[in-house]
Amino acid sequence: MPPRKLSQKTLLILVYVASFFYSFHYALPLYIESSFISQFLSAEKMVGIVFAVAAIFTIILTFLFPRFLRRFGNYKITLAVMGLESVTLLFLAIMGSPFIVIPLFILHQILVSVIFLSLDGFIESFSENNKTGGIRGIFMTVLNIAIASAPLVAGLMLTNHDFWKVYLAAAVFMLFGIFVIAQNFRDYADPKYLVPKFKDTIGIVTKSHNLHAIIITHFLLSFFFTWMVIYTPLYLNKHIGVAMNDILGIIIPVALLPFIFFEVILGKIADEKLGEKEILIAGFILMALSTAALSWVTTSSITVWAGILFLTRTGASAVEVTTESYFYKQVTPGDIHLVTFMRMVRASAYVVGPFLGSLVLSFIDYRYLFLTLGIIMLIGIPYGLHFKDTK
Repeated sequence: MPPRKLSQKTLLILVYVASFFYSFHYALPLYIESSFISQFLSAEKMVGIVFAVAAIFTIILTFLFPRFLRRFGNYKITLAVMGLESVTLLFLAIMGSPFIVIPLFILHQILVSVIFLSLDGFIESFSENNKTGGIRGIFMTVLNIAIASAPLVAGLMLTNHDFWKVYLAAAVFMLFGIFVIAQNFRDYADPKYLVPKFKDTIGIVTKSHNLHAIIITHFLLSFFFTWMVIYTPLYLNKHIGVAMNDILGIIIPVALLPFIFFEVILGKIADEKLGEKEILIAGFILMALSTAALSWVTTSSITVWAGILFLTRTGASAVEVTTESYFYKQVTPGDIHLVTFMRMVRASAYVVGPFLGSLVLSFIDYRYLFLTLGIIMLIGIPYGLHFKDTK
């Protein structure tokens, strides 16, 4: 008896399930990674350099991704990259030499980005344009439930900076994601992928004010994330004196709740009532003000830090869902060249961010990184004002 063909709705739900496992695997070590890799480096400011190097290679692979998709298909690529990621995490858990760990760490950073591209492709192929905000809202919420809960689990696992446990657990969750994809997407039909020359893609983006405006706001959001992920745990732990277990188990999960509570609601509001512009602008204003305020928070109170970081992520959640919703309303499943271009811009933020962070730390006190970041977020407001809204 031939296997039952799954409906598009069922496949979409299964992508959400695989995405949850992916996101949980990604988020388990996310907020310990700067502390983990700093053990193998000669200076704390070198942490940003390692992340930047990983981002450079990510940009290169993202650029080549449409060509791989057209040749091998998303199903095979997803399984291959997930499998390699599982092995990489296993070796990160058991190896102790910096000459092995640092290259593996960079490979891990690259692979998580490529897996996201693959899952993103599945989501886009199952999306209807008039429901994009809602679908993207659910997708981002599924990812963010894992991102919010995984640090809590990581905090419970850590007893004496024994990071190997976290990387081993991440490998296991990646295997769960492999199982979901392998069992259900063997017959996935890839759309016809467009792979124009890079200069032609640049031309498309620059000629469309809406596209390049939303891509720049996406860059700013990614820049925000990279500074927050790299520098906030280090600052709280080494400069404010908050225990890593409290950072992972209380502060980070509370701070990430807006991504769970607000994104589906805001996505649907963008689809049905307001459009994306007003929500995006309000998000940037809140991000800028609350992030800048962190420079003057000197207490080690867990409640205070959780509360103000909650505000920063409330703004970020509004920007995230509206940039995702608006961009995917402008493209089709076959426009993988535009999707990968946006993700390349995202990856470039992970190059610019750490390099600029290392440079800024050479001139100012650590706490003023947050004031600098808040000022940078204000750049998003004029771009939000000038793209054509969908409502």
